[in-house]
Amino acid sequence: MLHNHLGIDHPLVAVADMDKACEGFSRLGFFINPRHHHPWGTDNHLLMFPKNFIEVISVYDPTKLDLTNDNGFAFGRFISDAIARREGIAMVALHSKDASADHLLMDQRGVENQGLVNFRRVAHRPDGSEEEAVVSLVMLINSQCPAMSHFICHQHKPELVWVEDWMVHENGATGITGVFYVADNPADFYSRFEGIYGADAIQLETQRLVVNTDEGHFEVLSPTLAKSRFHGVDVPVNTSHGPSGVAIRISTCSVQQAQTHLDLHEVNYVLTDDGGIRIPASYAGNTIIEIYPQ
Repeated sequence: MLHNHLGIDHPLVAVADMDKACEGFSRLGFFINPRHHHPWGTDNHLLMFPKNFIEVISVYDPTKLDLTNDNGFAFGRFISDAIARREGIAMVALHSKDASADHLLMDQRGVENQGLVNFRRVAHRPDGSEEEAVVSLVMLINSQCPAMSHFICHQHKPELVWVEDWMVHENGATGITGVFYVADNPADFYSRFEGIYGADAIQLETQRLVVNTDEGHFEVLSPTLAKSRFHGVDVPVNTSHGPSGVAIRISTCSVQQAQTHLDLHEVNYVLTDDGGIRIPASYAGNTIIEIYPQ
């Protein structure tokens, strides 16, 4: 398997109020990069780490939401619909160095997808200059459970995204190590993840499905197990939402540094029994944030 092949590239945290959400992430100690706009009516800010990032995404122009790509997929409408269901993790991008080859692999494995497309957008550098970013995508939309969707993401100019100045966070954050979902029956998603990663990457347990990637892991938890797993904070999903992403786990170079920052900014959190910090979803776009030693 290639290094970082289809590992966690970036979860998309979809929010109704971009400024409020970014204020919350900043309060947790994350550096927020400049805002970018997409031609289909969404805009974003990125929270960058050396190998992945969090994308906070919202809608800036509802009149553009139904603009489709060359394969007929309306990304803006997908994000708008996600926000209407519930704010939080709308989908997760998977890191690729060859989108064409990965698209062929998904077709060979029978993974539901919407084809390969390329798009371009203006990228803003720290010095204020602009350059065109080129990205190849393969949308892996789960038509039955939209919030369990993913997409393959191949950045052709990674230097426009992974900017060193954007990777310094006051909480010492160094990367995403896990994304967590809640579903009534985690086993329902075995075949989907098997298609993307192969059976060797998956562990199916009672009330829990674990998917190991080359960069972080996914966990799908039953509601009962999620309540226990995230004790001390509310799990931001209910039965009407359907299967949904609820949490992101972050590594830090110093838990003490993160805790000091949170205390300074009067953030409520729970210290976990295994040496981490658990922060309620209300601070981060309806998404639980966990911070653990790297």
